[in-house]
Amino acid sequence: MKRLIVYYSLSGNTEEAAKKIAEALDADIMKLETVKKMPKAFLAQMLVGGGQVMMKYIPELKPLEKDANEYDEIILGSPIWNSKGVPAINAFLKDGKAAAKVTSLFFLSGGGEVEKGLAAITKLLPNLKNTVSLLDKKHELSKDNGSKIEDFIKKVSGQQ
Repeated sequence: MKRLIVYYSLSGNTEEAAKKIAEALDADIMKLETVKKMPKAFLAQMLVGGGQVMMKYIPELKPLEKDANEYDEIILGSPIWNSKGVPAINAFLKDGKAAAKVTSLFFLSGGGEVEKGLAAITKLLPNLKNTVSLLDKKHELSKDNGSKIEDFIKKVSGQQ
């Protein structure tokens, strides 16, 4: 099975998890990047990102490095902003064919309302089978991320 990990990461947390999962599953990996960059300052990122989520803004993505149609399965990685999926992920999922190939989702939260974010993004993923919720490195319970990723990899690969 040919797998692709597609992810968006602003702070590096989602990227770190994506690389671990891609390596363990021997999957290709592709980072989504928006044409218009987010501000560098954390507070500005929170204001801009949270505003984009509230306004249901769909940004323009930079050209994709890989063609999702060439893969059997897509594993999606996303942070949760303002209790919802991020605009870059929503832009990628506008392609219904790509969204239909997403069977697994890993998402990262700073500790907010994960259930709302999961509910929002899973509506866009008709063939979703596996999910895992991870926490930002700054969160005290993020020490459990390693074992959660291992369990997720087993589920995705059919070992569990």
